[in-house]
Amino acid sequence: MAGRSSEYAATQDAAASQSGDAVGGGCAECHTGNWIHVRYEYTEGDPVGDAVFVVQAPNDGEPGGTVLAEGVITIGPDAEHDFVHVDLGAHSGAVEVFVFDDPTEPVPFEEPQPVADERNWLQSAADAVMSGAEWTWDVAQGDFNENMSTGQIITNAIVTAVPVVDQVADARDLIANGKALIWDRRYTEIGVWVGVFACLIGLIPSLGSLAKGVIKLVWRNAGEVGKILIYINKALHRTGMRVNGYRFLKNLADDLAGHVGFVTQKFDEFLDTCLNRIPRWTGDTLRATIERVRGMAKDMFPRVAQEIRERILRGLAGFASRAWRVMPGQGIIIRRAMQATRQTYSVWQDTMRRIGFDKAAREAGAEPIDAATSQFLRNQDRLAAQWAEELLADPNLPRYLRDQAEASPDFFRRQMATFGSKPHYESFTPNQSLYRVIDKADGHTGSFWSKSMPPDDEALWRARDAVKNDWNEAGAFIRAEVPPPPAGFVGEIAPQALENHPGQMLRGGGEQVWLPGPRTGAVSRDQVKDYWHTAWNDRAPSNPSRASIRAGNPNECDR
Repeated sequence: MAGRSSEYAATQDAAASQSGDAVGGGCAECHTGNWIHVRYEYTEGDPVGDAVFVVQAPNDGEPGGTVLAEGVITIGPDAEHDFVHVDLGAHSGAVEVFVFDDPTEPVPFEEPQPVADERNWLQSAADAVMSGAEWTWDVAQGDFNENMSTGQIITNAIVTAVPVVDQVADARDLIANGKALIWDRRYTEIGVWVGVFACLIGLIPSLGSLAKGVIKLVWRNAGEVGKILIYINKALHRTGMRVNGYRFLKNLADDLAGHVGFVTQKFDEFLDTCLNRIPRWTGDTLRATIERVRGMAKDMFPRVAQEIRERILRGLAGFASRAWRVMPGQGIIIRRAMQATRQTYSVWQDTMRRIGFDKAAREAGAEPIDAATSQFLRNQDRLAAQWAEELLADPNLPRYLRDQAEASPDFFRRQMATFGSKPHYESFTPNQSLYRVIDKADGHTGSFWSKSMPPDDEALWRARDAVKNDWNEAGAFIRAEVPPPPAGFVGEIAPQALENHPGQMLRGGGEQVWLPGPRTGAVSRDQVKDYWHTAWNDRAPSNPSRASIRAGNPNECDR
């Protein structure tokens, strides 16, 4: 049939080849047994192109059930079919359908040239780490500051979806993170360990560069998991690779703990090679450092695997639509909201208060304190004092930040304890946007901000940003433009133990921007440009997606 997309053809050709005698030229064989039809459209009725659908066994309307089918909804404006046909196989009874919506096209990314030196990859990286040569800025940036978009990173990972360990970027990542651990002694920064873990997990044949790209993006921002899923499905379906993104991400999350042994083994090999290449002029100190790093890896890699797992699962759940229940033989039309759920306001609205919010309840997103977090919390004050001292010793620290820190050294040190690793300082560009979740009209006076809007799930937000109930009822969020102030401290958010719920914590791990300044706040009211209700505020006006269910028709999706 002319005009059919390659994805639709791949889904339908096998069934269509069995018979051409159905009413209207459709295929009778593919419309016996268990099947449903899926369509995703705008309010006006036009189809949404290139979204991803997932069909699962019933799971009370929440993503996370047993996946029965998934794919790309490839219905375009000129398509000759109206629905995607989904064969449910041996499954009997009701199913649930949900969608992921981000029709942005991936940006092609050209793969870098292979490394000219074809010696063993780990040995080559160890040579570079132990050479004692001057570190270039490109290498010193490390693994997670690449100037690539989400689409570019994941498309690059898809292109090299098998282990390709001789790439410039892969070698650079391991070298950068190896330097950070061995030479810079950044043992406490989990981001460095994530870099090593992501790089070495790419050596596993069943995961390869695709897993590495996912981990890099998830660590950068767990809220991008939905976009990652879209890119995987769209790009792989276009190349003919029958990898399903949702199941890949879900299985990756579930299997990460099982790969810790492999990563640890490869890291041991890397460190052994580093030991064999210790420069003569370094003495025994460097050898002791390498052995310390080896010992810490046994604790850090399991922590990294658990953290990445939780970020993937939170991201998948937070980005999906709600799940609708469908019976075999039915068609479902999921209709997207005409406008964004978030409505912008110029001033504070009374509906942004949360009526009946229970501050004493256990925080959404709370979880048991694990051993690694317990150790961090014991060392938190010592680390904060160390970071404060190191920042004040930095001759390039912006004058505004230095003045604020020196005006109240004890307060400065206490605020350092809100970070999970040593923060860095940034000078703001004109009209740069910062966001803050608030619960009252003067919420702009707070000191902690974010570079991005909060996610749509309160549990994800509270866990990521480590915000207790009695600190913030979180009925709204705002956007302000800076400078002023001219600069701030940016870094990973520390975990927060919950005193009212012993043994529980909010894990943190997101990114915060701390704006030191006067008691009235570093941001003035006239700098606030927009207000929104938070997505979890029950008083917020919303236009959620909705669905209609009806009997399926063989003529609506076949030739």
